[in-house]
Amino acid sequence: MTQYIKQILLVCSSIILLSACAQSKSPGQSKPPVQSYPHSDIEIKYAVRHFEADLVQSVAKFKGNYLSREQLETIIRKHFISQLAEQNLLAAEDDINVVDLDIFVDYSRRFVGDATPFPVEKMVSPIIALHENSYLGDVVIRSKVSGGMALADIFNGLTTHNIELEHKTAQAIANSLIKRLISTMQYDKNAFAAITAGMSAEQIKQNRLYTKKEVLTKAKPAGLASEQYLPEELVQSYLLSLTEGNAAKRIDLYKQLISEWNNSTAVYDVINARVLAGYQNTAATDVEEMTWATKALAYSGLERYRPTLDTVVTGDAPKKLQDYVRKYLETMTVRSEQASVIHDISTMYPELDWQTNQLLNMLNSSDSSLRLDAVKVIYKQQLNNERLLDELSDILQREAKVQRNRYAGYSDFHAWSCRVLGSSGNAKYKAVLTDLADNAYTYKVREFAGKFVRKL
Repeated sequence: MTQYIKQILLVCSSIILLSACAQSKSPGQSKPPVQSYPHSDIEIKYAVRHFEADLVQSVAKFKGNYLSREQLETIIRKHFISQLAEQNLLAAEDDINVVDLDIFVDYSRRFVGDATPFPVEKMVSPIIALHENSYLGDVVIRSKVSGGMALADIFNGLTTHNIELEHKTAQAIANSLIKRLISTMQYDKNAFAAITAGMSAEQIKQNRLYTKKEVLTKAKPAGLASEQYLPEELVQSYLLSLTEGNAAKRIDLYKQLISEWNNSTAVYDVINARVLAGYQNTAATDVEEMTWATKALAYSGLERYRPTLDTVVTGDAPKKLQDYVRKYLETMTVRSEQASVIHDISTMYPELDWQTNQLLNMLNSSDSSLRLDAVKVIYKQQLNNERLLDELSDILQREAKVQRNRYAGYSDFHAWSCRVLGSSGNAKYKAVLTDLADNAYTYKVREFAGKFVRKL
């Protein structure tokens, strides 16, 4: 009974969350007409002009057998179009009275306990938002964002395989889209008849043409030639501390490495060799150094050093050190994924310094913790770095106003970005913050934008 109540509460919270978004206008679209249209018995058909699905997952570490974003989108789209055809609503090539549809499905995969420190890899009813727009050319006939789909019956059934479960969910989404379309079709008929009144068939065809929105893309960086991109003088200074310093200086260096992202194999190979040579020692000073040295290896995220840490855990190391390293290995798995993003030289710019390149990679990742770490570093150390500030401004303009589960999950990052821009003292960002104060998707971002725009 307790589990049943929890699932009811989950569905109800999803309905509340999504219904709060239903009346918001998506940025970049003209406002749909609000007036009533005369009733019309005109026959219309529908064409799917654009169909997209996005997928986010509440617990990133779960890697079970689930549908990919592309698979989810394909299944929903295919089932939706087949349902249009069955209802005799799918436009043919020679049809005149055609309403075009743009549909976006926002799908958040959820798990039991995902809001707690101890989530369980068992799926619960997802959070789904449906963005439905109907058009005649560039004219918006109807625009609606809705959610609160009650899928608890599917997730309480006997189906246990995740793939089969999500197949059923995808079909249920498509069925819901059809029901919603049919329920609002009379409005589309009335609006289409009023907009096209007095037009010839050829004129209607011409009015159906639309202006494709060009996606603004930045020039791709040239990338770097070598994965060992850190400045040689920096590497040499670290090596000097390792080879000529005493234990205290080495521990200070380990702590510094733990707090930054360094991929110098020259540096870590020395640390690795020191661990292999000293992990069995039982003297308190040696155990302390090995504790920090193994932590530095794990926090590097460089998988080539995992065998060394495994050796410490399974070998004759002191129990205290083994206990620490077991925890470090868990962290290493997360840091390994993050390191692959941060050290991606294909997305780096040769003309920029290594720190700026790392921070840009972090800002443009999908990892919310990396993005938040990066913006806090910028706030503390890089408030005069206009290249990074411009990146934050671009990201806010692309994401912070869009009704999308993926971007809603970045609200802390977006709020911090507003803080950084407002604290920079650079008036060029005033217009962005002013816009976000009125139009940001989440209240937190609107609040921060309004607060920090006043500092410029």
